[in-house]
Amino acid sequence: MNYTVQRMWIKRSPTAREAWEKMLKDAGIRGEEQVEYTVGVYDGDKLVATGSRFKNVLKCIAVYKKYTGGEVVSLLISHLMSEVFDAGFTSCYVYTKPESVQSFGYLGFKEIERVGEDLVFLEKAVFGFDDFLKKLEKTKVPGERISGIVMNANPFTKGHLYLIETAAKESDVLHVFVLTEDLSAFPSAVRMDLVKKGTAHLSNVIVHETGDYMVSAKTFPSYFLKEDRDVTEIQASLDAKIFKNHIAKTLGITTRFVGEEPLSFATNIYNGALKKIFGDDLRLVVIRRKESEGEVISASRVRKYMKEDRMEELKNLVPDTTYAFLQSEEGKIIQKKLKEEEM
Repeated sequence: MNYTVQRMWIKRSPTAREAWEKMLKDAGIRGEEQVEYTVGVYDGDKLVATGSRFKNVLKCIAVYKKYTGGEVVSLLISHLMSEVFDAGFTSCYVYTKPESVQSFGYLGFKEIERVGEDLVFLEKAVFGFDDFLKKLEKTKVPGERISGIVMNANPFTKGHLYLIETAAKESDVLHVFVLTEDLSAFPSAVRMDLVKKGTAHLSNVIVHETGDYMVSAKTFPSYFLKEDRDVTEIQASLDAKIFKNHIAKTLGITTRFVGEEPLSFATNIYNGALKKIFGDDLRLVVIRRKESEGEVISASRVRKYMKEDRMEELKNLVPDTTYAFLQSEEGKIIQKKLKEEEM
């Protein structure tokens, strides 16, 4: 058969958008805005498959049943993979249903983890998950009480510091993982640096990047899950399984600390899913959030104050190391970007 691959300009062309949405609907998945590049595979004039990418994650992949056997799937995924690697990435990820795993396996993808019949997380990478774990293993420190925390730190606040200091007091070694994804106001390298500088006085704290193995809601594939609650639960379950079965196992972690957010529905679902997956194998400890002037200290509050030029008030919310950065030229550039988001 003579199949062709064409880019679909779904954000510019209403016709392309309509065809794309119909294809996804027929496949039982939802469209989503967080895509950068979308293609269609055509049998003559008929759209028979589509797929998208956001950074190095393949998304919204749909193929009509008649065409799921081989060439069309191979053509679609190979094209999207080329796009990912041509964009400068050295790894490619996909979240899919269990029934599609074999097709991706033929194209060199390896399974990292799965959540029942809901989701399988796969990768094809030059420096893959096994290499990530080997690198992590080099930082392993013996001890009876080995703990872990995962945070975005966008930016690093006194709330984050309180969580880390509280956990560090109860741990021989505390591994702090900072989300690597560059989808935050503060770039990954800046967030890592602020966490390291802000915790430099704690001799038992080791700071790590998460790599591509713990993700935010922005890259998590909500499109083939029915409800927003499902999305949060399944994302948390995937994160929990990766942490429990691989990261904690590699570092000997026995306790995971999380911050309490009583007013956040999503965080409560997330923490509940962590507890369920960890079971008796990993202890989950919820720490009450630190407050300032009767209000929880949060990174979103810091960003809000930055937008409103309330820089002096930030001294109550962030460590000195973070405040010094916010006053720097680089910090002012981020502040300007935050203000522009409002426009």
